[in-house]
Amino acid sequence: MAGVIASSPSPVMSSNEQPRTPSPAPRQEANVNADGASEIAQSSVIEAGPDASSKDLDADFLTEHLRPCPEKSYLKLQANPMVGKYTKQIMNAPEEIAMYQPMAELLTLLSKTIHRLITKGDKQRLSLQSERPIVFLDHHSCAITRFPVGDPKEFPDIVGVFQPRDAKTLKLHNDGTYREVPYHRIETVVEAKVRGKQAEGRRQASSYIHHILQARPDRPSYYGMSATQESFQLYYGSPLGLRAAAHIPWTDLKTLCAYVYSLYDPPDGHILYDRTITWSETPNRPNSPAMWNLTVDGEKYYGARIVFLGYPFGRRTTVFRITRLNLPPVIIKEFYLESGRRYEEVDLLAHIHLEGYVPGVVRVFSSETVTSEDTVVAFRDTTTEETRTKQRIVFGDFGMDLEYAKTVNDLLKAVYDVLEMHRTVASRREVLHRDMSIFNIMMYPQRSPSKGVKWMEDVPPLIDAVLAGQPSDSEIPPIPCGLMIDYDHSALLGHAQAAPRIHEAIHRELKHRTGTPAYIARAVTIAGFPCGLEHMYYLQMPLLCGKAKDLYIQAYGQERYDKYTDDPIAGTCHGGLPRRTSRKELQKLASTLPFYHRWEYDAESVFWTMYSVLLRVLPQNAMESLGTMKHLEVAWEKLKTHTIPDTPEEVKSYDDIRQAILGYSEERFTAAFLPPMQDVASMLQLIAEHVSPTYALMDPPPPFDDHLHEAMQRLILQYLVDHQDTPIPLTPGVLRSIGPKLKKDGRELGTYGSQLDDSVETGTGSKRPREEHESSKRRVQPKRGVTNDFTGPREGEARILRGLWNNEGRDA
Repeated sequence: MAGVIASSPSPVMSSNEQPRTPSPAPRQEANVNADGASEIAQSSVIEAGPDASSKDLDADFLTEHLRPCPEKSYLKLQANPMVGKYTKQIMNAPEEIAMYQPMAELLTLLSKTIHRLITKGDKQRLSLQSERPIVFLDHHSCAITRFPVGDPKEFPDIVGVFQPRDAKTLKLHNDGTYREVPYHRIETVVEAKVRGKQAEGRRQASSYIHHILQARPDRPSYYGMSATQESFQLYYGSPLGLRAAAHIPWTDLKTLCAYVYSLYDPPDGHILYDRTITWSETPNRPNSPAMWNLTVDGEKYYGARIVFLGYPFGRRTTVFRITRLNLPPVIIKEFYLESGRRYEEVDLLAHIHLEGYVPGVVRVFSSETVTSEDTVVAFRDTTTEETRTKQRIVFGDFGMDLEYAKTVNDLLKAVYDVLEMHRTVASRREVLHRDMSIFNIMMYPQRSPSKGVKWMEDVPPLIDAVLAGQPSDSEIPPIPCGLMIDYDHSALLGHAQAAPRIHEAIHRELKHRTGTPAYIARAVTIAGFPCGLEHMYYLQMPLLCGKAKDLYIQAYGQERYDKYTDDPIAGTCHGGLPRRTSRKELQKLASTLPFYHRWEYDAESVFWTMYSVLLRVLPQNAMESLGTMKHLEVAWEKLKTHTIPDTPEEVKSYDDIRQAILGYSEERFTAAFLPPMQDVASMLQLIAEHVSPTYALMDPPPPFDDHLHEAMQRLILQYLVDHQDTPIPLTPGVLRSIGPKLKKDGRELGTYGSQLDDSVETGTGSKRPREEHESSKRRVQPKRGVTNDFTGPREGEARILRGLWNNEGRDA
């Protein structure tokens, strides 16, 4: 996209939507075609380089993204001697600090004059956000505050805010600078640098805009500025990306006035404010954390807190949680939907629940395309014709992040039910999730009260019923132990599954790579078929024994058990037969087989999610040793640093670093786990052996798409039965730390456990890390601070989404 700034992610956030949670890697949105063409979202923060300030400039910025200042205002300012005085002070400033005051004074003078001369008719047309003008404040000595998830600790030199009625609202220090202005009050931002540091100024200004867009869901788009003694540079950020103008000399007063005027009256199509969402502060506590008031489908919701932040450009997901006295919380999600998308989350969820609500799948209560003052909140790129339209969804189910599990058994039961309902949705409703991760799997689900709800008939027994040896009650829908959310990247299967088997045309959506880097299946990562020797070691379907087998057959019947059990004489593995040929022939076959997203790939993503959480949860009264900590660090690094290759060249040379984990011996695999977790680790190692093979290269391949679900569930069930009376108690919300000392939001955390950070509530009743993760997208609980590494890569959406459905006390 011409003029869009491409750069590396901010050090605080990652992706995509995220700053919090124990997910291993910053969440990064990936949607890549099978031919290798990548559409992975990139951060808006610019890397400072020798020519960074001149890269990716929008040649049409001044005409496309600014509205000229009215002639009357411009002429009045041109004649004002103070304009020339302040401009000379800026241009002659001997050092950076000497630029702050004259820049703030000049921009405030322009703003007050322009605001005062806006006609009454124009004010009515514009429906200005405030009756008072924007003033520019020197804020260089103190960080701006109240970021919803985490704390980027940013120090913009000048911030523009609506002039408050009460001067005491803003903290003026005795040195003339302002302190602790919150993100939700900042309408524009300015960064100053000395000559020769234009690139650094652009990088910092871009970072500020990145985070302010995340913190201001009421601001669909945003202007910013950086400057040196010689020139200034303007920026405009929207869901379509971040645009930058060329450097403009200070003598160009007309362009500077156009920037200020556009803060009040932007060009057509540049929507600065969404009037259906407003912020409020605690009464008599100015600059306290923002609470958000939203209107969805005509209904008003008050007092919402942001619990999840997504990448500010592109989909830009934000999730809110509203706590209500004696009632379940309300979860609201908003995002900017791209044009040409084949499936929308609301439509897919409606399809899933069409014949009755499906337990374990989030429900939609209401949704809308956001319209502000009779105008649809949408942005269109005239060059690429890409359009992003703002959507909101109110959900009727909530849950907790997996790291808030009270026991290991609780966590495994959640995973079991998610696998059972995932295969049920794929088989009966023909919808494949395609983005299973720590962000999208919740536990301890709750339902909003609803009357006259029709539930899906013949729901298969879920884990509580299986363990209790009781048949499911068809009249009362079972309450699952797990909940699947975020169907943004899901796809309808239809009859697509049959086509690939006869090498016919493959369903377009299933050819795309989509997922979160730390959890994405290995085959999806490369849109192909791993075919090393380590991928050709197949095991037969696990056999249950003792009480576990009895309970399984009582719940599901002998027929289902026999259906997936292998024939030892025929030598089948998961129902398929290993191909007896050379590795070279396998590689040739792998290069010709058409790729599509298979059910087993989602099951593998569930494995990586389960492994990452069980690796980091902290059993009560457990102590680390240097040995376990060392192995933990090695395993975690493989998850955290896993990336998705962008180009066909990168795919060819790609080596998935997580494969080593799947190939570990039991001794090596369990070495990263604490002593109370050894039996759990042994179970995981068995599951890893079933996840590792490339089943698509078998001849014939497994006859049932849910074969890997079955294998994983059998092993989990055997563990749960064997340990039903000895559950391992965990410390909810506290994770094992990586290394002797970890830093979270600038603070050092303890060696043995890091708590989920303090400050934001997430959609399900727990607090989660303040920043989507961007690098670690989540963690928070009553004043806890999670390590900054439970992160996931996807649209990133900033706290990249993992606590998004938690109940109380959360923050991303």
